Amino acid sequence: MLLALPPTLLAGDMTTTGEIPSAPPSYQILRFDENYSCLANPTNRTDWFDPIKYIPLCANDPSWYLTFGGELRERFEGNYDPNFGIGGVGPDSYLLQRVTLLTDVHLGDRVRFFAEGVSGLMAGESRPAPPVQQDPIDLQFVFVDIVPYLTDDERLTLRAGRFGMSFGAGRLVATRAAANILFRFDGFEAIYARPLWQATTFLTQPAVDSGGFNGENHSTTFWGLYVTHWFDAPHTLGLDLYYFGIHREHGAYASGTGDEHRHSLGAREFGERNGWDWNAEQVLQVGSFGNDSILAWTAALDSGYTWDAMWRPRLGLKAGVVSGDHDPNDGRLETFDALYFKSGYFNDASLIRPQNIIGVHPNLALKLSRTVSVDDGADWFWRYSRNDAVYAVPGFIAVPALKTASSFVGTALDVNLTWQIQRHVSLQASYVHFFTGSYIHEAGGHDVDYVSTTLSFVF
Repeated sequence: MLLALPPTLLAGDMTTTGEIPSAPPSYQILRFDENYSCLANPTNRTDWFDPIKYIPLCANDPSWYLTFGGELRERFEGNYDPNFGIGGVGPDSYLLQRVTLLTDVHLGDRVRFFAEGVSGLMAGESRPAPPVQQDPIDLQFVFVDIVPYLTDDERLTLRAGRFGMSFGAGRLVATRAAANILFRFDGFEAIYARPLWQATTFLTQPAVDSGGFNGENHSTTFWGLYVTHWFDAPHTLGLDLYYFGIHREHGAYASGTGDEHRHSLGAREFGERNGWDWNAEQVLQVGSFGNDSILAWTAALDSGYTWDAMWRPRLGLKAGVVSGDHDPNDGRLETFDALYFKSGYFNDASLIRPQNIIGVHPNLALKLSRTVSVDDGADWFWRYSRNDAVYAVPGFIAVPALKTASSFVGTALDVNLTWQIQRHVSLQASYVHFFTGSYIHEAGGHDVDYVSTTLSFVF
């Protein structure tokens, strides 16, 4: 409809006051975070796809424009064996395909419409495809932004519709990028931004993953506030403070199921200086689970040092403790809930959910060239509590609670390659071998091999 209207009818009194980037942005997982207003300047148009990234809608105001985009992703996964082979689950390998198409309409600086469709297909699998992989046609995101307050350095955006969210390091709210279908939330969001501050508050219900057009999950409500303060203009040193609340009618853990009200209070400290980088996070969770109270917590650190030498080697250490339940009968649930955490939290195999787990992961990353990078590492895992289970990424119990078994879960070795072939095309490959410990063996499990390759074309 907007394309059918002549530019004179689309014109308004809105003026451009926001900061215009000097070059096109890099492609993001959440594509609505990209800003192509810089292409209003013809000298910035150097790419084949620039003519569809910036289509002017008003001759007298460059902030009125239309953007088209999309993605074609082909991914192979081989899992030998998923869930450690427990429950008769055998080897599986399959192809994943994701296709997205988007349109982004900017009617000046104060009104915006965004829509993105998605098709996710899975082929060659030996078991029924989960709906997060098999969804032939669906609406990934669709929302409207209204900007009621705008100055030279302040902006308040009100958003309504279906959208994605990713905060901080993605330990609690991120995108689920490895799967064909991302996390999606239906509801409202308000975003306030100024040079050294950003605050986001939201009230949502997660979209149902049903394998087709679907609405929101009415049994779950998710809301929160996330505030970031940077201490420097380049945004390399900062502090995040946040609160997330969730209500589930049917929360499920090793200790049982019940109506759940959970509140997460967190802080994140991050920065870079003199070759060092650090990213630390702490979260306390309280609330109620059926007739029980909730008291759970986590603390994590990701830090490293990068040498100014050939291949830019970075030696890093990731470590984290995520609480589990010590006694299912003491009236208190101590199992941490990782909410909507990022894909590949520990490694690309995504065997373990960050609940009731202790992990230590030294790692090494190398920049072999301007376009090729590789990283590898080893991750040792223990259960935080022997009376709690090890959970699979979707949230169900992967390995049951065996209180007489060892706490040692196993060791994962991983190596990952990324090749940015050119701006629109990238190739990623990963290999993980999980050496299982005695706890997995007692549950009937064994070692796991996992391999993946991902070829993406984005425009």
